[in-house]
Amino acid sequence: MFTPRLMQDSSTPTSKLLPGYSAVAGYIGGDTPHVWTRAEWARFKGVPKLPIFVNNISGDDRATGRLDGFKVLNLLYDLGVQPGTAVAYDLETRIVPERVQGFRSVVEWAGFRAWIYGSRSTVFANPAIDYWVADYTGLPHWPSRPTRACQYKAGVHTPGEPAIDVSCIRLWQVRSGALWT
Repeated sequence: MFTPRLMQDSSTPTSKLLPGYSAVAGYIGGDTPHVWTRAEWARFKGVPKLPIFVNNISGDDRATGRLDGFKVLNLLYDLGVQPGTAVAYDLETRIVPERVQGFRSVVEWAGFRAWIYGSRSTVFANPAIDYWVADYTGLPHWPSRPTRACQYKAGVHTPGEPAIDVSCIRLWQVRSGALWT
């Protein structure tokens, strides 16, 4: 029986973890309309969290990926995120294998786990061990390839809160310390 754990994510964070969710993902930097502040992250004290860094549009080489990786390390250290936890590298529909290798080499060297996020149609063309796949079926599911999480629904509204996207996430990711708490 498939019993998913759910993770919410949004550009602007909700006021608290919404009922029915076990984890939250939010933005620490990159090409995003809103980077979460320390106070916004603090709303989710004790909740498993996945920081997201959105790649910028230019550059697809290893050097650009390494640069993103070092930016991410500074952001993670500033927030007090401990090595051993995951950080998502948001590629959307981009296929940039060299850039991914550069990013992974830096964050994994520092002891973090790199989850590569993108659309199902493109994300698996990027080299990764850990994928967070966007596959909008409306129902929780796991794509046929190994993944850590699957975003299956976008723009879910709860009264008084910003819209969120919904992912199923493996229970052991929530309980194992793979996410920042």
